[in-house]
Amino acid sequence: MSNAPRLQDFLTNTQTLPPDDVMIEKALDILNHSAHGQQLADFVSVNQISIRIMATPQPTTYLPEGKLVYIGFSRNNPVSPARFVLMMAGILREAQQELAGIKHPHLHAPMQEHMKVSMAKHEDKIWYMCTVACELNDMEVFGEYKFLDELKKMGHEESLALYLKQERKTS
Repeated sequence: MSNAPRLQDFLTNTQTLPPDDVMIEKALDILNHSAHGQQLADFVSVNQISIRIMATPQPTTYLPEGKLVYIGFSRNNPVSPARFVLMMAGILREAQQELAGIKHPHLHAPMQEHMKVSMAKHEDKIWYMCTVACELNDMEVFGEYKFLDELKKMGHEESLALYLKQERKTS
């Protein structure tokens, strides 16, 4: 990596946040270091996905349409660089699902259909985030990001444990 500023240099409480496009560019650069993250970064480029940052009280992501994604967090207390990258990976995976035709059922569909599709989409998204986190976490250059710890802080400890258990079986 070059001496260019890193995402973690920007997302600290002691500095003013850089322009949104710089944070997005840095996060996409980080994703490009992971095989699965690179697929997401390529997806953004090929499909002209718009990524926007919005101010929200709590960290969140939002997909109003297949080619427009939002990442939200408090600008007074920004998320860690690892969380920002993982949030981006998750919402981009949701966008991939949408553009691949895996959509939520219509509003009046039976609750069972909503549960089935929503759970499958969510499981796929979390599994993908686990994959990206593991790939990046294994790289020395990103050692201080602690992607796996951040995934746990995001509430995905059980999913990560199951993912790691499954991956050990297939390795």
